[in-house]
This record gives sequence, C-alpha cells and structure tokens, in this order.
Amino acid sequence: KKLWEKLIFIFVSLPIGYLLGIIFRILCLFRIVKVSHWERFPHFRGKLILVSNHPSLLEPILLPALFFWEYLFHPFKLAPWSTPDKQNYYDKWYWFWLKPRAIPIERRDPGGKARALVKMIKVLKEDGIIILFPEGGRTFKGERFHYSKKKKRVRDFEGGIGWIVAKTGATVLPVWVDGADNVLPNSPDKLYHTFPRIWRKTIIKIGEPIEFVPSEHPSSEERRYIEEKIRDTLLELADE
Repeated sequence: KKLWEKLIFIFVSLPIGYLLGIIFRILCLFRIVKVSHWERFPHFRGKLILVSNHPSLLEPILLPALFFWEYLFHPFKLAPWSTPDKQNYYDKWYWFWLKPRAIPIERRDPGGKARALVKMIKVLKEDGIIILFPEGGRTFKGERFHYSKKKKRVRDFEGGIGWIVAKTGATVLPVWVDGADNVLPNSPDKLYHTFPRIWRKTIIKIGEPIEFVPSEHPSSEERRYIEEKIRDTLLELADE
C-alpha cells in the first residue's frame, strides 16, 4: 500500500499540485483570488499547522496552493497534508490523488477522529505541514458561533487542536478566507458545485504565525487557552 501511495504521489498528486499552483497564481494575477500579507507566510518551515475558517467546500482545494514552492522544491518533506472530511472528499473515488497526502476526518466516529489526531501528531513530529479546519465542518452548519467586531463568525472549535499544538509545539499559521462561499455556494443544488463561479473574488488573509510552548501532558486549561487564542486571532484577522 505504501509503495502504491508513493507512486500515486509522484505521478499523479504532484503534477496535479503543480497545476493547481499555476492556476492559483493565474487567478491571483487576474485578481480573482487576492492574497493579503504574503510577507507573513513562513515558506519552507516544517512542523506547521495552517488553521483556517471553512466557509465552503472550496478551501480544501484552494489553500494547498499556498504551498506551491514547497511542492516544487521539497515535495516529499513539505508538501502539506490535508484533513478532508472522509465522506465529502476521501471516500469519493475521483479524489484518489489526494490520499497520499490526506488524513481523513470521520466526523461521526469518535474512534476515527482519535486515529486522525494520532496521525497528525506523527506528521508534525516529523516536521510535516498540516492544513486544518478546526470548526469541524463548514461554518454555516454550526449552531454556536463566535463573532468578530465586524460580525465575521466562526463555529465553536471541535476538540483536538489544542492537544495537537501542545503535544507537538507546532507553529500555527492563521488564515482567513472570505468569498469562497460565493464561488462555491453552500446549496443543496449540485449544479452549483459542478460549475463553480470562478469569476467571483476570493480573499485570503494570512496572519502572523503563532508559537506556543509545548507540553507532553497538556492540561485542559492549556488546551483551552490554545484553542481560544487561535480562534480570537482568526477573528481579528477577519477584520483586517
């Protein structure tokens, strides 16, 4: 299985990653995608968690393109790991090319979630990069929300991110995405997902990386502090 996944990664995942990176740069050139504060982006840094809000199904495809140079120069070590919903992405046959760099999240299975957390910690301790959506699903599906001063919102975070950060000492890169739900609307009409409205603008705001003190046995207070710090930083970034 590992050999098969390596072959898929080399001959399928990497070329698709390069292609998506080139398309991403073209969209930026034509201002369809706007990235704010590129100077904050920590290129070629391992043990990194990119943490983002989750307004639509577009972000899991869009955000890995931020790591184009990592794909190009250090693909085996620094190509980011995605954390897709197992049902929406991982289990669909046409996403097979994601699997060599994906940690599927089984949102309805506590045991599956625990296995995913263990895998994330392993990747980070080997100086890998992970893209994570701590809301545990798209924002609009939430029941409890936290708001910025300008009324931007995120859901309550699902448990786990505080533990992962504390156990690994990983650097957290906050990223806020605006407008992706206009490109790929959250509608039960599948036609919207088949034909994304790519002419509509998406804004990606990159925040300052956050460092936390690692702890081998983090207390619930330590984990809660990390979660609240990340959440509050995301909401402040949303208002920039």
